[in-house]
Amino acid sequence: MKISIENKILETYPQYKMGLVKMSVASKNWEKLQLLVKYEKSIVDEKLVEKQWLEVFSDMHASERRLPSVVALWSIIDRFGELRPINYFVDAYNYVSMKHGIPMGGYDIQKLPYQELTLQHAVQGGKKFEPMGLSGQLEKLKDTAEICYYCGDVPVCRYWNHKDSEMTKIDENTSEVLIMFDTLGGLAELKKAMNEFVEIIKVTSNVIELKMEILSKEKLNCEM
Repeated sequence: MKISIENKILETYPQYKMGLVKMSVASKNWEKLQLLVKYEKSIVDEKLVEKQWLEVFSDMHASERRLPSVVALWSIIDRFGELRPINYFVDAYNYVSMKHGIPMGGYDIQKLPYQELTLQHAVQGGKKFEPMGLSGQLEKLKDTAEICYYCGDVPVCRYWNHKDSEMTKIDENTSEVLIMFDTLGGLAELKKAMNEFVEIIKVTSNVIELKMEILSKEKLNCEM
């Protein structure tokens, strides 16, 4: 699978880095994982992370109801004190995302329509987006200032990391995933977050295949 970042994005946000973890697992132990992902407090400045990403969302002309994924998670914690369990992989990456202040998401590799994933500006008049949880409902992408993940010509995540697609969502049956880490922070913190995610999966499942990569202004694309 080829994964790439549109050069224009890195011209605007040269500090951006994309962490990638591709893995295949067996024998997932969700109950054991739940014991490891009890969220307490992030190890970063939440206000700084929120400010950085909200500025990006403003650049994308996003409405106030569109939030970076990690900010939305922190908001849920502030309101309810905990997150509702979803499934094995999502619970793992939500925990790491909140702890390290890095927006994260993922795709069930078996559901990806093409073997090509690109972070790019939205294509006006292109294919519509099917939001997760709203099967059959399609959204038109009208503003080319918006940045999305595209699989081939299909948008699979809107507003950088705001909302994943119903088409490629991870569920309880997923065993092969591509996990994305979107950061405007430092390389060392990104590596810590990626390694912690991998370790959580390793101690709660049988990892059959694992590949890790980081894209940035120094490296715009890779094969996973």
